[in-house]
Amino acid sequence: MSANPSGMPRAARTPGFRRLLAAGLLALGLSACSAVGYLLDNQGTFHTAASVADLDGDGDLDVVTHVVRQESEFTAFGGATLWFNDGHGRFTPATPPYDANGGGWASAAADTDADGSADLLTFQGYQLRLTTSVGGAQAAAFPPASIIPAPRRDGQYGTLRLGDVNGDGLVDAVVAGCCGRIFTLDAADRTPNFSWVWLNAQGAGQTAVLPALDGLALRDAALGDLDGDGDLDLFAAVIAPPEGANRDPRDRVLLNDGAGSFTDAGQRLGAADSTAVALGDVDGDGDLDALVAHARGVDVWLNQGGTQGGRTGSFAQAAAGLPATAVQTLLLADLDGDGDPDALAGDRTEAAVWWNDGAGGWTRADLRIRYTKRHGLALLDVDGNGRIDVFAAAKDDYSVWFNHENGVFKSTPPEQ
Repeated sequence: MSANPSGMPRAARTPGFRRLLAAGLLALGLSACSAVGYLLDNQGTFHTAASVADLDGDGDLDVVTHVVRQESEFTAFGGATLWFNDGHGRFTPATPPYDANGGGWASAAADTDADGSADLLTFQGYQLRLTTSVGGAQAAAFPPASIIPAPRRDGQYGTLRLGDVNGDGLVDAVVAGCCGRIFTLDAADRTPNFSWVWLNAQGAGQTAVLPALDGLALRDAALGDLDGDGDLDLFAAVIAPPEGANRDPRDRVLLNDGAGSFTDAGQRLGAADSTAVALGDVDGDGDLDALVAHARGVDVWLNQGGTQGGRTGSFAQAAAGLPATAVQTLLLADLDGDGDPDALAGDRTEAAVWWNDGAGGWTRADLRIRYTKRHGLALLDVDGNGRIDVFAAAKDDYSVWFNHENGVFKSTPPEQ
């Protein structure tokens, strides 16, 4: 008798059993995960993302977190939690039912139908699920969702980024595909990842693959006007898949023609697998720069427009980066009120704040923000005092680090 290195019953390794497993999980609103894929973007057993929006229309900012848990090499579970803010930094969670939430691998909130209320988009691997008007009076109401099929049916993990990419005033979506397939029963399956765009037309619209990213695995992506022409471009943080034709881990810049069509700018940035990207004007010259994390630190890529005197949208690496290792989350915001973006760089259980001197120089703050691997991070003004606070939440618990001015953060709110 041959050995069974997986430790699973032999029947559990047959195609028939795996089909039954997948069908059973789908019936429960869960998802069967590839036995040969990455562990949720290489982030291990948990992957949590967060987005910020006024979900209930009461004038303060709320948070959507999406937690994905990989329980084994065969199964994964995912779902969103809506965190409703009372305006003072106290949050109440609401979990959408499956019809609205749909499990899935990522969620984000924005007003997609221009009616003044926030909507919820969930990426389910092979489609987007759109639920409109998810808030109201501090309690979520969830009307039936509409489905936006991906341009291909190859289920995959991914990152969801929202913004008006074609200039029509409606929020569109970019899905950055990553890290192996889901629902595959073939251990030899090496179907490449793909990234795609949804051009919104009041809930309908059209989808299209992004050819410049076809076959690449993206751990993260960020939308911003990189070339100064007034539309949203895309910075793609790339990793090399374990196999396949396109194993170049260098990051890409895609420029938008203003109508939602993205073209490879021809830049190949960095040489290591990237784990996160954030955009901001870190040197104060009026164009967007990029911070990109990888296993050994955070690289700073300066946009060569502005004071550099080069072509806007072309990037060169700064001499010094941030010596922060194993970063999974990278966020930029003015945390000390001096007018330039500072950085929050988080690994799986701890985040550090890095002060920007306004010219792209960085100093680590004497502050440790600790959480668990289940938590996602967000930066927002939770108490309406004009200062950016730090928020961390999992499925059913959260923490807030309140900004007490001049970059002093505490777990208690400042006196009003």
